[in-house]
Amino acid sequence: MNARNRIIAVFLLLVSICVSAAGQNDALQVSRLVDFLALGTGSMTGTYFPLGNAFANVWTTRSEKLSVLAHSTRGSLDNINLLQNLELDLAVAQSDMVLAAINGTGQFTGSPVNGLRVLLALYPEVVQVLTPASAAITNVSQLRGKRIVVGARGSGNAMTSVELLSALGVREGHYQPLYLGYDESIQAMERGECDAAIIIAGIPTKMVDELTRRMPVHIMDFSDTDLASISETLPYLSGVKIPALTYGGVKDEVKAPALMAMLVATTRLSEELGNRLVSTLFAELDYLKTIHERAHDIKPETMLNGIPEGYLHAGTARFIRESGLKAGKKKNE
Repeated sequence: MNARNRIIAVFLLLVSICVSAAGQNDALQVSRLVDFLALGTGSMTGTYFPLGNAFANVWTTRSEKLSVLAHSTRGSLDNINLLQNLELDLAVAQSDMVLAAINGTGQFTGSPVNGLRVLLALYPEVVQVLTPASAAITNVSQLRGKRIVVGARGSGNAMTSVELLSALGVREGHYQPLYLGYDESIQAMERGECDAAIIIAGIPTKMVDELTRRMPVHIMDFSDTDLASISETLPYLSGVKIPALTYGGVKDEVKAPALMAMLVATTRLSEELGNRLVSTLFAELDYLKTIHERAHDIKPETMLNGIPEGYLHAGTARFIRESGLKAGKKKNE
């Protein structure tokens, strides 16, 4: 049973209990009046899961006749595949994975995902390269010959990590890739079983915060030259700054590459429902900001960043027209 069907089954069970005296027909009538949506997120210690839960909470409690349940997944690649297999209705995904799915490249070589659409760009996902402070690793070239956690196997984190390393000359075969999720990365770093871990997520990232509390950690500060080289090879990545004291054990500002996290769906999601989802998020932004820090990054001027021409969801286009918002121009991040 897929995620969407589980939502419907649980809801109908609750409805049947509440209206048992009224008979089965009334329960079935209720099911036809509610839109059930499954939202794919990511690891529970990343950013997708808590932010996705906040979205689901807002949509379910502050929009009529709508029930959204957030599910923890392996991340972007998993989410896009589940969308394609009709097991999800909505998902959060990295902008590079969205482009690969649309163009049929990377993990989707020869198999582009038909009907994929973007509701909006959410926030920058920062490439955080973590090393034990005692290792004295200060740049990517020093990762040659090292054991590097690139992310869970099949995840967008893993794909982007490998591409970024290659863009700076550290290609596959030059290092030992470790395919671990966020929780496993913490344990591997603590036990000295890896030399570096690449974590791509909104900041502050729960996993990174937890690790800095357990041991002294260094977050790699990328040079302007490296950032320019990365952006030239991988145009969906651009330089951002991680403010000082974002994490307790990291006192200095750090420069790092970043891409955009996107809320995606397919053309199966109707224009009317897409419009409701986007308008509810913007109407409840102040509330969302009290739940998760990354909600501060959701803005009209950046909501179209990185969305390929022709792949904006019709519901979002309608929202922009009807709200009068001056949404930012599309551009690759």
